[in-house]
Amino acid sequence: MTERTALVAGASRGLGLGLAAELQRRGWGVVATARDEAGRTRLEAVAREAGGGSLSIEQLDITDAAEIAALRRR
Repeated sequence: MTERTALVAGASRGLGLGLAAELQRRGWGVVATARDEAGRTRLEAVAREAGGGSLSIEQLDITDAAEIAALRRR
C-alpha cells in the first residue's frame, strides 16, 4: 500500500495539531509545520503517541516567503 502524505501548516496547536495527529493515526505520512520550538515540542509528543504513519516536523512561518520557498525545495 502506498503511504498517502499530507502537509499540515500550522500543525503545532489547535485544529492543525488535531488534524496532524489524526492523519498520522490513520497511517498517513504527515509533514507538519511549526513556527517555534514550543510548537515543535508539541508535535514531537504527538509523533510519539499517535503511531500509524510517519510525522516529520518542519519549521515554517507561513508569512515568510523565503521560508515557504525553502520548504518547497526540501
